[in-house]
Amino acid sequence: MPAFRVIPSLALGGLALTTMPVGCADDEGLDFLERAALAPSQPAFEGRFETRIANLDDGTARTLHVLVSQDDEREIVLDPSMEIGRDAIVRVWGDEIEAGVIEVESFEVLAQPPVPLIDAEPRPHRRIATVLLQWEGATQVNNPTARDRMFLADDSTNVYYGEISYGIDKMAGNVFGPYDIPMPASCNATAIAAAGMTAFRERGHKDTDYRQFMWVFPSLSCGWAGLGSVGSPDFPARDSWYNGNFGCVVRNQEIGHNFGMGHSHSYTNCVDDEGLPVPFFSDENCTHVEYGDPYDPMGSGCYHMNVVQKTYMKWLDECNIVRATADGTFNLLPTELPCNGTQALRFPAHDGRDYWLEYRRPLGFDAALNGVLVHVAGDGAGSPSPYIIRLSQSWFLPEGSSYTDPQGSVTFTVEELNDTHAVISATFPGGGSGSPECRGGSSPMMEAGAVGSLECAAEPYPLDTSPPTVKIVYPEHEGRIAPGSDFAIVAEAADDRGVTELELFFSIDGAEAMKVDSIFDPVEGCEGAPGETCLWEWQVRNIPAGTYELGVRAWDGPNWTESWVVEGRGHVVYVTDDPGPDESDETGAESTGPVSGDAGEEDTDGDGPGATESKGCACRYDAGGSPASALGLFALAWVVRRRRRA
Repeated sequence: MPAFRVIPSLALGGLALTTMPVGCADDEGLDFLERAALAPSQPAFEGRFETRIANLDDGTARTLHVLVSQDDEREIVLDPSMEIGRDAIVRVWGDEIEAGVIEVESFEVLAQPPVPLIDAEPRPHRRIATVLLQWEGATQVNNPTARDRMFLADDSTNVYYGEISYGIDKMAGNVFGPYDIPMPASCNATAIAAAGMTAFRERGHKDTDYRQFMWVFPSLSCGWAGLGSVGSPDFPARDSWYNGNFGCVVRNQEIGHNFGMGHSHSYTNCVDDEGLPVPFFSDENCTHVEYGDPYDPMGSGCYHMNVVQKTYMKWLDECNIVRATADGTFNLLPTELPCNGTQALRFPAHDGRDYWLEYRRPLGFDAALNGVLVHVAGDGAGSPSPYIIRLSQSWFLPEGSSYTDPQGSVTFTVEELNDTHAVISATFPGGGSGSPECRGGSSPMMEAGAVGSLECAAEPYPLDTSPPTVKIVYPEHEGRIAPGSDFAIVAEAADDRGVTELELFFSIDGAEAMKVDSIFDPVEGCEGAPGETCLWEWQVRNIPAGTYELGVRAWDGPNWTESWVVEGRGHVVYVTDDPGPDESDETGAESTGPVSGDAGEEDTDGDGPGATESKGCACRYDAGGSPASALGLFALAWVVRRRRRA
């Protein structure tokens, strides 16, 4: 393959980057740019670059590069020397080696990838829209079931990621649809997402309110059950696709790909240089099993992710990860609990990677597990590719058992399996050298005669069962405002784990209550941290006369609370020039058109995160319209709401 170099492109009216084969002049003496400008002889395609991982039906996986352009895509085959940043806008030239697949000979970067913003707070709630798609005669999963699986049930994706990340990553979002789209003519994932996004926007929803989109649709003959674009923990990719499958493993795995995680593998049929069977030797001497880890959804099991994946996600850090290169005894704490001590214990393997030891206890999502598991992997930086090693029939290394590296780099033994921790001893040739070291370079403490703190929480990160608090603080209840006024509706909300969303409802002169808008951030200057009370506001301009009843619903992810003044009664505001009765007059106007009344019908349009019913209000607007059009019915001018700066 040709070598490539980067040169400035002057033909784009600005600085771009162009790659071209070194010394690549054609028979007429024209270099690549000159030839391309005259009449490119090879097919060209332009689009946004992304990498995807497809989980194939035959149990293997495939990593592919694609260029996405509006509702179309092309797979491209790159030489290993070609490096393109995710989300860069690229034009490629090359031969179409099969339908829709271009083998790239050269490419030009038209726009560099965007630089991810640094969030004002570490790991804010992951805002995910799960969009259900269907076509005539074909459905996948209904809305209430999908909401349970994503946000509400004890084994939902929301609860799962909260537990395995020790509360660092929490989900917030909604399930939308099912929406009818034309049956796809092919398995073009970009086209399916484009059709789904059109339906999503037509219902008045804003795609900018969500960072990630899950496209769930009936089974097509694609050769894959799940597909995920690859991103990073702090800059996740947007899209994942679920082809006739929305089970625990595929849900959590495709979102994991969005965060940049690779699959969790295993080795089988390993032999040493003499042909004798061993649990592990080398890539060349073992059979690779793509989804071979049975205790990790990045493999094939809906349990906690292994400690290599957790290190990559920074759910484990500092002295949660200890590496040793000399003889010693070590405390190893359960991977299911938030802990200050060692949960990933590393010893060097003969091939330059490390053994990663973890202790599984029957807690939370690991309720059926107990024992020490061993993986082989690199240092946990970059997209991980861990391999579980089968050291017994059940994969777990039993108490009293030892394992020795096939070339003798280390021997480690499970000395004790306690409810609170395991005790591991390690010996190295000649005793080894150096001191145990935490990730980042600090030294672990000693406790109970072994290396590593024993400090852990008593239970896994628990399910969030406490709803937020919320109330409208302006205008005051039964207050009066002059017609044509400009003002802000202000609500006050707080939650023990942080408020994720506030929804505003109103009715006028006894009409049915309508959802107006959702906001996801408090006013600037308040972070919305767990336990922090913040103000949230909507700006109103030129309000017309009438009797209004307002309601606000606050969410913390799975739980919600409405701002009732009293049961079944909303926050009344009179927009009138009438000054009203004297303060001594206790016979003021009564509320009409309550925001919170009888339970509504099943919500299938995603108007509340995780709610299967609009419990307590007829909080709906026309499915074909939008919050803005609903406001237009009452000639109320709503302006852009104020947000805190990210």
